[in-house]
Amino acid sequence: MSWPHPPWTRALLALASIVTCAWLTAPALWLLLTSIMTEAESMAAPPHWIPREPNLDNYRALLSPTGFLALGAGGAAVQMPRAILNSVLVGASVAALNLTVGTLAAYSLARLEFRGVRRLLIFYLASRMVPGVALVVPMFLIIKALGLIDNPLAIIVAHTGFTLPFTIWILRSYFQTIPRELEDAAVVDRCTFRDLLWRVLVPVARPGLVGAGLFAFMSSWGEFLFALVFSSTESAKTIPVVVAELATDVDIRYTLMTTAGVLAIVPPLVLAFLFQRMIVSGLLAGSVKG
Repeated sequence: MSWPHPPWTRALLALASIVTCAWLTAPALWLLLTSIMTEAESMAAPPHWIPREPNLDNYRALLSPTGFLALGAGGAAVQMPRAILNSVLVGASVAALNLTVGTLAAYSLARLEFRGVRRLLIFYLASRMVPGVALVVPMFLIIKALGLIDNPLAIIVAHTGFTLPFTIWILRSYFQTIPRELEDAAVVDRCTFRDLLWRVLVPVARPGLVGAGLFAFMSSWGEFLFALVFSSTESAKTIPVVVAELATDVDIRYTLMTTAGVLAIVPPLVLAFLFQRMIVSGLLAGSVKG
């Protein structure tokens, strides 16, 4: 039974919702509007929010092979198309490794009874508490010894190491919500372990897998520190690194930076909208039962 609210309470709640929504969306809206301005208009004083002559020159400068020359941009702007491909490659690889390794590890921790399982899970969680800056130097030395500097594989390995513990926690909790009767029925039907995992458990655990995979992808997509340290040329740089390089000691192109910011947030935003139900149900399942 819901209690009736007086009109002033409903008006206050509506006002608070509007203010909160504006507070959350204003930075993204400012980013989008600035990206379709000219550089001179973005630096106008007093500033104005609505572009007077909107155009897509900044997007052409970052995405077209010759667009940066027409706009007079150079340097990091030239690297943006390759950086987008690198980010997609790294993010997709990190998500695939998380789901492959994380599924096997999570199922083992959810179904197999062995001594120290709780301590092992705590160790996984504790590894997420170590700041990346404390590990960047030893990891750099290891990557350098393996000859993987300026190789996307180095970034993939680093990002997988930081996202895998959370994936294991989510998927273990999700596997614990699946009734054992499904596995017993599959065993009676003479299913092998591979068939049991990929034909029975994976389809049922799809929301958890989608949530964990997208979390790994988004974490990798926006990571900056390891991508900066492990890459030095266009062949391995990701979007966060290239966006940071748009600001130099002698020149800052604000419109190019905001345009690159829009390009950086579009893929995660689209994925979040497409799979929002699976993301919510997958993450909630990981918080209900541990």
